[in-house]
Amino acid sequence: MEFAIINIGLSLVIGIIFILSAVILEKYPPTDINAVFGYRTRRSMKNIDLWNAGNKYSAEIMKKNGYYVIVIGSVISLLFKSPFTMFAIVVLMIGLIIYMIIKVEKKLKVLEE
Repeated sequence: MEFAIINIGLSLVIGIIFILSAVILEKYPPTDINAVFGYRTRRSMKNIDLWNAGNKYSAEIMKKNGYYVIVIGSVISLLFKSPFTMFAIVVLMIGLIIYMIIKVEKKLKVLEE
């Protein structure tokens, strides 16, 4: 039970970080292309239209991913009583970040054409 509580807490923290990051990106989107804040990839930094679209779409996906981490991570934590469950939650987080990048880059590629 101890691992479950710790892992649910980890899922909550990661999910809340995703959601807060998305809310900040939505409320205070970067107005200029920069190397510090925002969705920064080679494609998104090509022009201001791609930059704005990339930041808006990544915030949408990141918010959903935050809820996914909370729910899926909590379910994993309750179903599997193992210290390795924390590893599964981190893998889930990384997978969702990769998923976000793929989705945003596909959308930007279409907008670029």
